[in-house]
Amino acid sequence: MPKNAAKDGVKAKLRESIDYCNSHHVPVQPLYEALVDELVTPETCRYDYGRRAGEMKSLFPILFQERTRAMIPSIPLPETTLTVDSESFLRLWLGKWVQKFLAEWRSLPSDHVADSKRTVTDPALIQMVMASSHAGDLKTAEAWAAHHNLYMSAENAGGNLLEEYIAGKVAPYGWIWCRGKIITAVDFCNDECTSMFQVKNKTNTENSSGKGFRESVGANVWCRMRAERRAGQIETYWPKLMEIVRAGSTRGPEMPDDLMTEDDYLAFVRDVSEKNPGLISAEEN
Repeated sequence: MPKNAAKDGVKAKLRESIDYCNSHHVPVQPLYEALVDELVTPETCRYDYGRRAGEMKSLFPILFQERTRAMIPSIPLPETTLTVDSESFLRLWLGKWVQKFLAEWRSLPSDHVADSKRTVTDPALIQMVMASSHAGDLKTAEAWAAHHNLYMSAENAGGNLLEEYIAGKVAPYGWIWCRGKIITAVDFCNDECTSMFQVKNKTNTENSSGKGFRESVGANVWCRMRAERRAGQIETYWPKLMEIVRAGSTRGPEMPDDLMTEDDYLAFVRDVSEKNPGLISAEEN
């Protein structure tokens, strides 16, 4: 199997190829847009392929703006690709970038069917939980373990559902859902590539390296809820998201203050779960 090139080497070749082609009568943007039209079709994209093609075209400035170059994703390529001519390299890299986006648009998080849990529940845990001071018997302890699996499965699905909910609300205002990690550490970008944000479910889910990178490139982060209760209550931050979205919006009608709320999000999740019972699973392999 061919050895992959170093990430920095691929990004350096990308910058060099963009600069070379633009200065040698091979403008990169038309080349890129033609590739998008070739790759994003009704056959390759189930969900509004025309909108998806437009979104990918809108993200082109990410590649050459100085402040966003650090957000360009790492796309594995063989070392041999670093020696090809600039136009050939660009066609290859840009095609891979579009394919990353398309791979995610084969389905929506709300359509997902959960896999069974791959790891077994430790029998020692069952023994602890079945003690008389807790479950009281084996059957109840095993039922609780299945419930735990169900909640873990729900937690795994929750982050993607949160993004899907937000995407459905903010798309009319010029926001793009950057699925497939097509921009590093960014979940949403406006169609002028001037404002971006990342979504986290809780305040304790952003690690220090992610926070440092995000701050260095000027991208916002929004957390849906505080990780700890405040005065016994769960605290959410939807008004803060509204501020971010409104500030970066590029078009659309006047944005209502209640465009996104906790109650509306919970109703969305309930509706999705009712329509798709396979979304989460308590089963073990």
